[in-house]
Amino acid sequence: MNDMELTETLKLIRRYLESTLRQLNRQLVGKDAEIIILRQELENTKKTMEGNKQLFNKLLGDLDKLNNDIEWYKKTYEQRSFLGTVREKLFRKH
Repeated sequence: MNDMELTETLKLIRRYLESTLRQLNRQLVGKDAEIIILRQELENTKKTMEGNKQLFNKLLGDLDKLNNDIEWYKKTYEQRSFLGTVREKLFRKH
């Protein structure tokens, strides 16, 4: 190989490497953009999950309150009412 051929071969190798480097840089930019989007989606999902958790806990609290209200009504109208008291005294085992 003479100097001219060697120089041309080196130029071809350099162009190939530069082209490959540009392609890899474009891919890297694309991957970075994907990572940013995925991180934003993850953050939004975390916020949604936290909101759902708070809502779920509130609903559980509401259910407990409603169960307490039901128990109060049962006690008030079944056990403490005049008929409930009479029924309890009549059917109470001595």
